[in-house]
Amino acid sequence: MTETQIVHVNDIAHDDQQLEEKARVLCDEDVVLDLQETMGKDFGTVETSVCAILVKKDGPWGAVRVFSEPVTNLVTGPTQGDGFAIVVIKPGQTCRLFGTPSMRYFRRRGS
Repeated sequence: MTETQIVHVNDIAHDDQQLEEKARVLCDEDVVLDLQETMGKDFGTVETSVCAILVKKDGPWGAVRVFSEPVTNLVTGPTQGDGFAIVVIKPGQTCRLFGTPSMRYFRRRGS
């Protein structure tokens, strides 16, 4: 797991403004957080307009994987501990979903 691309945000998880500010710093660009939570689709690929994902760690079974060097992988599920994390997707990286993780996308503003 690449810690620099996974940042735990339990302390601000319910404050959209603080989450957007944190993601803005992590992604180094202006972002907007989706209003609604979404369930990942098994083997789905995340759109390139997304630069980070807010992931519910104790949600349904699944994983968020960023093909980086080394690969970033955050597993979700009822036994994975509670809380939330932001997974950063850097330009040029691909993010794939496995199972049905519960998440909200941070999108590049204007995309």
